[in-house]
Amino acid sequence: MKTTVVGSYPVVLKKEKSFIDKIKSIFGLYDEYHYAIERAVLDQIKAGIDVISDGQVRGDMVEIFTKGMYGFDGKKVIGKIEFIKPITLKDILYAKKIAKSQNPKVEVKGIITGPCTIASSVRVENFYSDNRDENLVYDIAKALRKEVEALKDHVPIIQIDEPILSTGLYDFEIARRAVEMIVEGIDVEFAMHVCGNVYNIIEELNKFPVSILDHEFASNKKNLDILENIEKKVGFGCVNTKIKKVESVDEIKGLIEEGLEILKNNSHLNKNLGESIYIDPDCGMRLLPIDVAFGKLKNMVEASKEVKIN
Repeated sequence: MKTTVVGSYPVVLKKEKSFIDKIKSIFGLYDEYHYAIERAVLDQIKAGIDVISDGQVRGDMVEIFTKGMYGFDGKKVIGKIEFIKPITLKDILYAKKIAKSQNPKVEVKGIITGPCTIASSVRVENFYSDNRDENLVYDIAKALRKEVEALKDHVPIIQIDEPILSTGLYDFEIARRAVEMIVEGIDVEFAMHVCGNVYNIIEELNKFPVSILDHEFASNKKNLDILENIEKKVGFGCVNTKIKKVESVDEIKGLIEEGLEILKNNSHLNKNLGESIYIDPDCGMRLLPIDVAFGKLKNMVEASKEVKIN
């Protein structure tokens, strides 16, 4: 079983200290987030994660994308949403450079926030009728498609974060069509992360054109019910990112084993369980203390190694 992360990591900024850093700062060339990316990458590798992220350090999952697209002013919609230039590519390439210098086997995933989740989090002031306007969702999807096209040659997996889908606020047909616009014809593995209660919508989620469905099971044990019927590979969230306690290896191991027992009854996945599961946290870790975030990842990796699949 491979280990991965959902995305975000606690942000540790570093102000310019050296003479070269101060010169760069004068000319607007100093990037205070580079250190945060380095820390996120190095911590994930030290913890033993197989597929890491760049830490998503430049803001919350929505503003990272709205501040890089035409038609947004912060989190306000003021015009037609359009792609300008790649938003996450530079940080992905920087993370890959650091990762390869430490462990050539470590992979870096691409992560985008889904069109429905972005639409739900902004205030519509112009051009579209409201947050649920399908044209808004589709235009965001078209912009994200170009982001994916920029990332596809550099990452093995691209994750689409759509937590809003568990709330029922968006029509699943519109959400599916939007994801299809993003992924169609792109030769890379796609995952979709939906946190919250998904046990009553798994039939809908199975219809999305992705190969991995990632959900939270540590903070939402009821979601274990989906494992008999899920038709995709499973992103198995097994540490609770809502609490500051670091779960023990045995606690995490027990949850993974509970999930595996249910998956053995899943006719879609039971023949290749080891290749059908990615072990990860429930959600992003941005709001946790950094020592807690690292401790959770370290114990999660150790627990995954101790689990026997057969």
